Amino acid sequence: MRSAFEGHHISVLTGSDCPLTARRDDRGIVVGTIFDKATFRPLESAALPADEPLGCIQSYLIEKCWGRYVSVAQDADGTVSVMRDPSGGLPAYHLHVGGDHAIASDVETFVAAGLLRAEVDWDNIGFQFRFPNQRSPATALKGVRELLPGFGLVLDGSDIAEKPYWSPWDYIGSPSVNVTGDVGERLRRTVDGCIQALAIPKGRMLVGVSGGLDSSIIASALVRGHCQPDGVTVATDHPAGDERGFAREMCAAVGLPLHEAKLSIDHVDLRRPSAPSIPRPIGEPFLQSFDRIVREIARDERIDSLFRGNGGDAVFCFMQNASPIVDRLAAEGLHPAIWRTIRDVCKLTESSLGAVLRAALKRACAGPRSSGDHRDNRFLASEAGFSSAYPGHPWLATRRAVPPGRAAHVQWVVRVQRFAEGYAPSASLELICPLQAQPIVEHCLGIPSWEWVAGGINRSAVRRAYADVLPAATLKRTVKGGPEAFLHRPAGRISRGGQGNVDGRTTCAKWHPRPRCCRALPFLRRAGTRQ
Repeated sequence: MRSAFEGHHISVLTGSDCPLTARRDDRGIVVGTIFDKATFRPLESAALPADEPLGCIQSYLIEKCWGRYVSVAQDADGTVSVMRDPSGGLPAYHLHVGGDHAIASDVETFVAAGLLRAEVDWDNIGFQFRFPNQRSPATALKGVRELLPGFGLVLDGSDIAEKPYWSPWDYIGSPSVNVTGDVGERLRRTVDGCIQALAIPKGRMLVGVSGGLDSSIIASALVRGHCQPDGVTVATDHPAGDERGFAREMCAAVGLPLHEAKLSIDHVDLRRPSAPSIPRPIGEPFLQSFDRIVREIARDERIDSLFRGNGGDAVFCFMQNASPIVDRLAAEGLHPAIWRTIRDVCKLTESSLGAVLRAALKRACAGPRSSGDHRDNRFLASEAGFSSAYPGHPWLATRRAVPPGRAAHVQWVVRVQRFAEGYAPSASLELICPLQAQPIVEHCLGIPSWEWVAGGINRSAVRRAYADVLPAATLKRTVKGGPEAFLHRPAGRISRGGQGNVDGRTTCAKWHPRPRCCRALPFLRRAGTRQ
């Protein structure tokens, strides 16, 4: 590692391939990439505000910039602040060693530097199993804490404090807006701008194409941004999890070459973690098959980044309940437009008027609820002495003045941050989830819940914003398949050879929307071989 910045009480070391955004040499540095919020252009040499207090520097980054970064700033008196960007694009873990503090992008760095002898915190694992929606700063390794997205550590001598620099709750107080016309155009401009900005330095890339709305938005934005993406779609043997037809139609519409493959049980080993770089028990086992497929495609095609639509349902407020009625009533009172929202919810949920009104009344009387309070004791022994004393995520705390739909939107945005994890920072394939970018989240939180169900269709606001860009079949889709068929298939009926087995090798077809010859692409080693 090399020295990237030296301050009065802090040293910043980075790998040779780690992107750096040089700031004022005497004030701090930004590790990672940042962009201007107004133009979506990368910032490489712009100076931090001169002679400003420490808090103003971090506020400048939050208000004027966005990206995938960890920033380090210091005051003249030696106070240091380390902040992680709100999207959580770069990991950051904290360790207290004697009188010193260490922050790293992965726990392995602590171990390699001799700062940590890893020891499992079984109480914390019990907490995470019992409260699956919570995200505590504590990890499943004793002494290791995560610096949560949007938070910072302020170090003043021997004192250290965690400080929130950004909160999703600050962006739900916007006045009601109509997402047609100019506002719909602003939504599309924000989404496109973030996706295309994150793709600028990546060269060739893979984009997951499921045939659904979120992945189609990303693929379309990359193509219109003159990037060089290849699509990839992974299916199950059962038709319920086979979305290849929709993926082909989408790729044909935008001119995107598509790789196709099927999930294979031979790629899954329940004895090894699906997210080995994360010091928490997360990651669905079936993703081992998906990860193996895309890594092999990326290797053969010389691609080093994967764009996925993870978190899109939460960011675009996939809501199918009566909360929008309660929200609109709280914001506008008994305005005639409330009946339009009631009709929208009836159509969306395929429910009668009476059932919807009863559900809205029940939700209004229930008061604020937090998804973080949901307890799941399944598969845990009753005598297990796991502690529940860990503090949950501060953003999941209930707020009485916030209507239920908007509160649920915030909680969903917080919960889906874990879906951007899984690959180590040093991995050969970088995972990028652009729909969780800070400007997109801020913009979407400002759109009222009733606009997301307008017309009786889920994620209505973003569908209208992309009405003249995406194929009609994609815009009209409201449900799609998933990996359930792969997860539920009896093991005794699974062939050991995998899909497309030819002489013990598994194959994947690369499909082109233009008239080109389809070719068999052998991208996996002998079936059953582990990586």
